[in-house]
Amino acid sequence: MFTRTGLFFEIMKVIKTKREIRQAVQKLRADGRKTALVPTMGALHEGHVSLIKIAKELTDDVIVSIFVNPTQFAPGEDFEKYPRPIEQDIELCRNEGVSVVFTPSREEMYRGTSYISFDVKELGSHLCGRSRPGHFNGVLQIVNKLFNNVPADVAVFGQKDIQQFRILETMADEFDHDIEIVMSETIRAEDGLALSSRNRYLSPEERQKAPMLNEALLSITQKAASDATPTAIVTEQSQKLESNGLKVDYLQIVDYNTLQPVQSLQNGKKYIAAGAIYLGNTRLIDNRIFQI
Repeated sequence: MFTRTGLFFEIMKVIKTKREIRQAVQKLRADGRKTALVPTMGALHEGHVSLIKIAKELTDDVIVSIFVNPTQFAPGEDFEKYPRPIEQDIELCRNEGVSVVFTPSREEMYRGTSYISFDVKELGSHLCGRSRPGHFNGVLQIVNKLFNNVPADVAVFGQKDIQQFRILETMADEFDHDIEIVMSETIRAEDGLALSSRNRYLSPEERQKAPMLNEALLSITQKAASDATPTAIVTEQSQKLESNGLKVDYLQIVDYNTLQPVQSLQNGKKYIAAGAIYLGNTRLIDNRIFQI
């Protein structure tokens, strides 16, 4: 539901084309409405709801995009089986007071062969960037398209994908996108597990073990002020996770600004303790931002 000067729309708009979404957002902004974009791949949960709520606090109208982007999936990843409960997602957006849902097709977003691509350098050399080569190139490609076609004032992203957030924040700065990038804190289940669309893949036994990643990250932040080196702290927690049957993809302490691993910690600097694990075939990520 949204209001524009002299008009009242009782039905949330669902738009499928780039031309229509550009026109809709341009009309809202022309009427003096401040707009926010919440980019998603659907399978919406309470974490996404928190992004929508922050966007509503900051602006007059919220646009949620729902698009499972093929260019950020490597061969063998879960693109084909990625959940797509589109009707449920649209209903959730309607209940949360979203003004517009943008649900383009693959053909609408990618017409023909792409001859130009992005290349993420140092910010993508560790964490998920090392584990999933080319992933962030695809993320930048789709978000750049969204920023160009949904000319909102603000875009809201979650902290759970902290490397993605820092890379997109840098892209917006380096490419002069006229949009404010806002980070929302990670939303967690009662046992500390970061909410994720991929949590639905977990078996009951795997779901019981999944919060151990958050516990490991918390332990890293608590021990960061000790005399132990970052390598020793991370190694201890990696071994603990592995001994409990979790396969560690990575567990690292990185500098918040550069996303590079650190060999020592300094008072007053900002760091990220970040990890990715496999439970069966399901890959989960999480992070904690901290200072000492």
